[in-house]
Amino acid sequence: MAALALMSTPWLVLAPLNLVKVLLNKRSPIAHKIVHPVSEKCQSECGIARMWATCFWAAQFFLAAILVAVWARSKARPLGAMADVVCIVAAAKLVIGSLLVFNYVTDVVREPVAIGGAYEIMCALVLLRSALADASQAGDGKKGV
Repeated sequence: MAALALMSTPWLVLAPLNLVKVLLNKRSPIAHKIVHPVSEKCQSECGIARMWATCFWAAQFFLAAILVAVWARSKARPLGAMADVVCIVAAAKLVIGSLLVFNYVTDVVREPVAIGGAYEIMCALVLLRSALADASQAGDGKKGV
């Protein structure tokens, strides 16, 4: 679980930075490497696109924060009791990752976003595996890791 919490920590930095960038409607100096110019222009000109971007970045921040909090609490008590929370976070990561990959396939974003999507999917699968294993151990009366 510690590795999963550590894997989520980049979002604790990236998400607030991107959230502020979207709220201020400022162009990123590396945007051309991440999204196609048409997508970047669309977001800068469309309030609804910026709204969804802010929702995305806020969700990413809180999902990462939840994972770090679950990891911190798991040191004091078995994780099995929190497996449902981990499963919810995993489901969110699976959906977000799938949508990022979909947007790459449909030519909305570039490779770095697809890699991020694949990373999210991988994290989701590892989280689900970990949560199910810990829940199983908790059911057997063993302490989760």
